[in-house]
Amino acid sequence: MIDEYEQHDFATGSRFRAQFLSPLLSFDLHKLTDAFIGDGWGISRCLFLSVLFTGLLSVLWLQIPNLPLFAFEWLLGTAPLWLPIVTLVIAWKVWIWYARGVYLFERKAILLEVKIPRDITRSPRAMENALSKLWVDSGETTFFNTAWQGHVRPYFSFEIASFGGDIHFYVWTWSGWRAAVESALYGYYPELEIVEVEDYASKFKYDAEKHECFATDWRYEPRNDAYPIKTYVDFELDKDPKEEYRVDPIAQVLERLSNLRPDEQGWLQIIITQSKDKRRKKGGLWWETESRYEGLVKEEVEKIRRDTAPLHIDDRSAPDAWKTYARVPLYRATESVKTIERNMGKHIFNVGVRGVYICDPAKFSAGGYTGVRWIWRPFGNVQYLNQLRPRRWSNPFDYPWQDWGDIRWTLMLRRFFDAYRRRSYFYSPWIIPHNMMSTEVIATLWHPPSASATAPGLQRIPAKKAEPPPNLPK
Repeated sequence: MIDEYEQHDFATGSRFRAQFLSPLLSFDLHKLTDAFIGDGWGISRCLFLSVLFTGLLSVLWLQIPNLPLFAFEWLLGTAPLWLPIVTLVIAWKVWIWYARGVYLFERKAILLEVKIPRDITRSPRAMENALSKLWVDSGETTFFNTAWQGHVRPYFSFEIASFGGDIHFYVWTWSGWRAAVESALYGYYPELEIVEVEDYASKFKYDAEKHECFATDWRYEPRNDAYPIKTYVDFELDKDPKEEYRVDPIAQVLERLSNLRPDEQGWLQIIITQSKDKRRKKGGLWWETESRYEGLVKEEVEKIRRDTAPLHIDDRSAPDAWKTYARVPLYRATESVKTIERNMGKHIFNVGVRGVYICDPAKFSAGGYTGVRWIWRPFGNVQYLNQLRPRRWSNPFDYPWQDWGDIRWTLMLRRFFDAYRRRSYFYSPWIIPHNMMSTEVIATLWHPPSASATAPGLQRIPAKKAEPPPNLPK
């Protein structure tokens, strides 16, 4: 027991040093603002910097008489230089926002329910191949399409929803892409049944008096997008083992959603679109760009190789001089490089993952929403790869002074449900930071579960359905 108390005290002291002492002693404004003020005390960065700016402005006001008049005269005198540029930039952004808004408003959205049969023998690799067909940039062929007509790449939402423990699989898409979605799924899962249904998210009306919710997004942490989570390949599902030997992590997700009470709901949403993210090419000219994902992968692989490479013979006086005599293979380094480069060979999507837990206010507790908040934990590898960590929406509220009377909490939930029912993640009105994931990762998170997933709430259709033979007599 003494050892346990000592370990707890050490952990508490380590947390205190990490959140308080280290940022203070570093004299780094970013660490002070984010780590000490933000994470340590739950005070908004905007509020802290606003107070700091107001204080500095007050000191400057004492030194310069008539400071507001002086600043106004300076801005007015230099207006011919900056006003045309600012006006053009704002006008361009407003036009893009308007053109895209009109284009998205004209798209008719449909929700398809994917009914799962009793017997599915294919591994998630089939779902990975199906997703590859949705890696499209239709509508963004030319600058005229994107800038004048407001076209955007099609995006798709793969969802799992539980209503009192009754689990359903959905795919949200534009009506014009229904045939593409159905052919992609039927091509690898011909035993599925796909039907159009009413949108459960649009039908739901959030009422703060009747519903208590915990909403969240999931983001890659603790590393960047080059590092994936554990996928079905790591669970050896690509080898198509016998059903009794399958260890599919989605079974735990379905089991948690299946255990919800009749007054509870749990929604999961995975929104994807083709990744075309660019960044400035490091070492190149200022106008040269490269794929952001490929650049991150190459950087991280080179970093791992450099960290594990043997030292030069002239560096034998260095602390790591043993590396000049022997090279010990590191499992984590080998597996990291193998996993990173394997995913680089897949189709890459921009991905937004969000979810919500809905409950009766009288029964809302940490024990209920924590299971949904960390529902993707079995897929994580925080030691040398990545995990999906909950962020945004309901997560930042840890201290009483962050939200008086649940005003911000309720506002965040209303915004979340608006973004959820719109399936908005990459374009206005909700542009939210996203991750880049390969088809292998997405297929691990969402795929028709095999018979090894026995969650009682997962409704399966009793038999396979097929079209009659074409050569029957008429």
